[in-house]
Amino acid sequence: MPLELAKTLIEDEFDRVAHSEKFSDLLIDFIGGEPLLRFDMIKEVAEWVWSRTWPVGYMHFATTNGTLLDDKMKAWFETHRRQFCLSLSLDGSPETQETNRRGSFARIDLEFFRRLWPEQQVKMTLSKETLPTLASDVLYLHKAGFLVHFNPANGIDWNEEDASVYAVQMDILAGFYLEHPEIEPAGAFTPALTALLERNPPPRKYCGTGNYMVTYDVDGTPYPCHLFTPIVMGDNRSEDLKRFDFSGSEDIVDPECEQCPVLRLCPTCYGFNYKYRGHIALRDKGYCKMFKLQLGAASRFQLDRLMKKGGPHSRDEMLEAKSLVYVGDIFQSSAAAE
Repeated sequence: MPLELAKTLIEDEFDRVAHSEKFSDLLIDFIGGEPLLRFDMIKEVAEWVWSRTWPVGYMHFATTNGTLLDDKMKAWFETHRRQFCLSLSLDGSPETQETNRRGSFARIDLEFFRRLWPEQQVKMTLSKETLPTLASDVLYLHKAGFLVHFNPANGIDWNEEDASVYAVQMDILAGFYLEHPEIEPAGAFTPALTALLERNPPPRKYCGTGNYMVTYDVDGTPYPCHLFTPIVMGDNRSEDLKRFDFSGSEDIVDPECEQCPVLRLCPTCYGFNYKYRGHIALRDKGYCKMFKLQLGAASRFQLDRLMKKGGPHSRDEMLEAKSLVYVGDIFQSSAAAE
């Protein structure tokens, strides 16, 4: 992207946020591929932003595989660690990382990320090959001093056998977190399950695609998120995307999922839905079993943790316990039906 175009787009976004009742600040996210391939541009854009006065707060962000960081980059990021957050994508132990991303582990300076951004979660992506070692990989990263966020990869044909493996790994991790309450559990164990108690809730987007985020391609064309850009889709579909209302229930809820009791929390990728099934609402049904097992493990873990503390002691904890029992009933009913 030409530097002047980047500056213009950023100026426009600051102006949009400043005049919006919906937004209070701006996150400037540099997205690849691997964004540090263009560290030169990231540095120039960020330093230009820092040289100006803006009407709202902001932060710079990027996710990297960490393999390109050299001493010059490290020094720059360390100087600006309060103004720029660099998130690490890492899939676990050296063996697991080599399975998913061959030749990368030895090139990553784990201590650099742990020291500069200790509150930032490492992003793990689960593949079929690495699913059986999920628990040991998460524990490896915790031992290395990291918070962890993991998700099964999108676009993979997850099956019943995978779901069974996932359930075993989730139970192992739940047991570990119960024995080590000082360690913050991975996000998969802490969804806000009380949301499932709402009666007739309005449709809920899983992410901010098309409403709270916009991705600009190198020519300045806007897209709902990076998964709709030509580098992912293969061609420019910006005109076709105008037919979708990313805030309306008709375009974000799969008709087959309307009666699902866990729809309120169900993760979905609108970009992958569009790429593989032609509509942003059409979800990957192969992911359903994986998510339901994940949610079941999370509800059991949260209830066990609450009971280990001596049971509900407040109105909020009573509401939490009620939601956990409700989720447990959902999965018992589902298992009986199957």
